[in-house]
Amino acid sequence: MDVIEQKPKRDARAQDVKGAGLLTKACDILDLVGRSPGRLASKDLVEATGLSKSTVYRIVSALSTRGFLRTDQATGQKLLLGFHMLDLAQSAWGEQDLSTIVADELRRLREMTGETAYLAALSGNQMVSISKSVGAHENSSTAAMGKTKPVYATSQGKAVLAFLPQRQLDHILSTLTFEPITSHTITDKNALRLRLNIVRQRGFAIDDEENIPGVRCIGVPLFDANGVPVAAISVSGPTYRMTMERAEQLAPELIEAGKRASLLIQDHKANAEQPSHSDIHPVGNPAFHGDKPLWRNREACLYWVDRLAPAIYAMPEDEQPVQIATTPGPIEHVIPARNGGINLVCEGVWYHARLGGMCERIDRPYFEHDSAFAAGPNGAVWTCREADGAWEIGQISARGAFTPEWTVAHAATNMAWSFDGKLLYALNSEEGIIYELVHGRRAPMVLCRIPRGAGTPCALAVDKLGRLWVALRDGWSVIRLDESGEVEQILALPVPRPTGLTFGGSDGATLYITTERLGVAQDILKNAPLSGHLLTVQIDV
Repeated sequence: MDVIEQKPKRDARAQDVKGAGLLTKACDILDLVGRSPGRLASKDLVEATGLSKSTVYRIVSALSTRGFLRTDQATGQKLLLGFHMLDLAQSAWGEQDLSTIVADELRRLREMTGETAYLAALSGNQMVSISKSVGAHENSSTAAMGKTKPVYATSQGKAVLAFLPQRQLDHILSTLTFEPITSHTITDKNALRLRLNIVRQRGFAIDDEENIPGVRCIGVPLFDANGVPVAAISVSGPTYRMTMERAEQLAPELIEAGKRASLLIQDHKANAEQPSHSDIHPVGNPAFHGDKPLWRNREACLYWVDRLAPAIYAMPEDEQPVQIATTPGPIEHVIPARNGGINLVCEGVWYHARLGGMCERIDRPYFEHDSAFAAGPNGAVWTCREADGAWEIGQISARGAFTPEWTVAHAATNMAWSFDGKLLYALNSEEGIIYELVHGRRAPMVLCRIPRGAGTPCALAVDKLGRLWVALRDGWSVIRLDESGEVEQILALPVPRPTGLTFGGSDGATLYITTERLGVAQDILKNAPLSGHLLTVQIDV
């Protein structure tokens, strides 16, 4: 017969709760199976628990039905924890999924040191182990996951305590009952405070045989975006390998690992808190094909058009939108005007429109092969123009003089400048290519190619932090790319067809998204009734 562990000790408090006896028995069975996965059958549990056969079989049957237990397919009798346990385990740290986020850093520490690396988080006044990467040595530390340890007797606990806000630290210290786990354990609150001062200055904590005799551990805190420690990582090994000298030599490496893991936690938290549909607000009435949103800081006003109505709209900040003009035909291009308002192209003719004014024709040359326009931070107008089978992007004067700066293989259908005027992003929707163009560097760089399955990229915008956002037609989303062109954030939309993007508002943190209604199938419109509306959403910048 397989070796059977001792029956888990029952919490005396559970016996005081009326009706908790059967629940306690079920927990005992889960503990036994979890500690000996694939080794125990129901008959083994009868012997291990001292319960009657009928009771064990009823409990096992109930737990299996709910997905907490399952049988090993190879034997059909041995028991394993059920997959529903995985769901619950994920939810335990689901807010930031710490174990997944920090997994790579734990592996790096394990590979660098050969010792076991741990992740633990504060739970009340205890530290609970939630992940580990086991060391290569035969006698590596292998503490059980989910096990709690006194916060004052571990490097992880002291690393977290040292950087907590003072009020939270004082509260935790007031709840501690110091017990001498080993002869090295800190057993005095004042001694602990002195040790925490040292940890705060050095950036790392050491458990010098304070929790387990013969084991030394070094730990560092992991911080959220507010600078509050949410967990700690550590490396642990026997004292003859993890000498005090070696622990101190590892400190800089561990501190750097903690910084990287903290950034990952903060990024994950930011993405988890990205706006949902409930944070996206529709404005005004739906357009047939809303497009070309432009924010004018000087006027504190947003302009956009319905290309097919065709009509021009304006919306001063904190006010309702108004239609300021109509045009004789479909609107093709829109750029900001130097004197306020917008300039636009309709049937090959330039017009000027602004809030409180009229839509007037202006004398400005237009070339039908210009595929896209963008205004730089200094107000200069840039365009993409066909030239000898290629496409040139450059500056165009008010009189139409064109000065090319870059040559690209595909026509730009949308362009956006960074706020500092150093980068111009150019998009070709058909190929899904986004170019990154740098002043002074003639050669364009392909930042990324959006796969067709994601939707058709149709518009670009750059926020105050220099991050690039891309609208995906029929992709029901706007995405944010990192510096290497990888998707860093997805903003899910309640409509399938965003058409234009711009950032605005007094703080530059409002993302305005124009959308299209015309051409969207009726069955899709039933599920996307906001199609055609201007959408607004606050973005963390």
